[in-house]
Amino acid sequence: MLNWDDPLEQIKRKRPAADTKVHFEPVAADSEAAAAVDGEKRLVGGSDLTANIAPIKYHWAWDAYIKSQRNFWLPTEIGMGEDLMALGKLNDNERHTFFTTFATLTTADALHQRNLALAVYERITAPEVGMAVIAQMHQETIHSMSYQHIIESLNFDEDEIYLLYQKVPQIRAKFEYSNAQTHALQGQGGDLTDYVRGLFFYYMIFEGVWFMANFCPIFSLQRRRLMVRTGEQLQYIARDESGHVAFGKALIQALWREHPETRIDESQAHKLMGEAMELEQAYAEYAVKPMLGYDLALHLRHVRYLANRRLLDLGLNPLYQESEAEVLPWWEEQIGFRKEKNFFETRVTEYQTGGALSWD
Repeated sequence: MLNWDDPLEQIKRKRPAADTKVHFEPVAADSEAAAAVDGEKRLVGGSDLTANIAPIKYHWAWDAYIKSQRNFWLPTEIGMGEDLMALGKLNDNERHTFFTTFATLTTADALHQRNLALAVYERITAPEVGMAVIAQMHQETIHSMSYQHIIESLNFDEDEIYLLYQKVPQIRAKFEYSNAQTHALQGQGGDLTDYVRGLFFYYMIFEGVWFMANFCPIFSLQRRRLMVRTGEQLQYIARDESGHVAFGKALIQALWREHPETRIDESQAHKLMGEAMELEQAYAEYAVKPMLGYDLALHLRHVRYLANRRLLDLGLNPLYQESEAEVLPWWEEQIGFRKEKNFFETRVTEYQTGGALSWD
């Protein structure tokens, strides 16, 4: 069973004794050779010929890969008819907030697909870690499929959604900043410290703060029984993204262990987070209008909470001197699906292939 409180917790594994293994050749298993192969594995900078998954060296990455396969889902399994009727019930502020945050998510997911393919995966040389990154790429394509399913089901103008970032400077500024970080990640011969700093941005800020915060206005509408099906799609996406953040944290920490010189100085982390937060505040001031139970002040408090949490995840001091308590009490419930649903009212959000979830 998966441990959802700590999905990347290393599971104790015992390899079978050498004399119990099945061999294709009538020779004894060479445990020393196996250990040597294990020792050759490197997160980055290893041999291009290292293609053996086993013996697994980075169990946290293998666990992340297995979890991603069990969490497979399809957007088309969620009917959108209810949201088509709910659109007419939104007031001007709710429509603006919904369309802006939704449009921003569609472009952000596409950018992250590109970042994973062109920058993150390029330098990974441990097969099990590479598999986990490829699985994330696939999940991001499912997310893009989800957005397109929503657009077509609700009869949105595709250009208005996909090209909004070209018309709104606050959105474009965030994406231009993101592209600059992708360029820093690219290149096998590039500086490894820049690569790790790029990982920090994309996993801990782009996904861990920007993405997670952008779900909240729509989740707020969902909790009022507005745009429920869109919110349900975003819950699946948020579950995936939460797993990506946990993987990114483990990847960064593993790189710090193997390459201590790449450890991000706290002042550098605070500077990068601070720059991203300035962009996020400017964006939020445009995107988030007052709604029943949700407004800009609440949104920004939650963003600061997420920023502090991402820094604390890596053993760094928080950027903001605020309470560590969760600002939105329903946030963990939304992304963790820790709630019961009426089977006849909607699909169970604990959808998972290959086994059932464990709440223990």
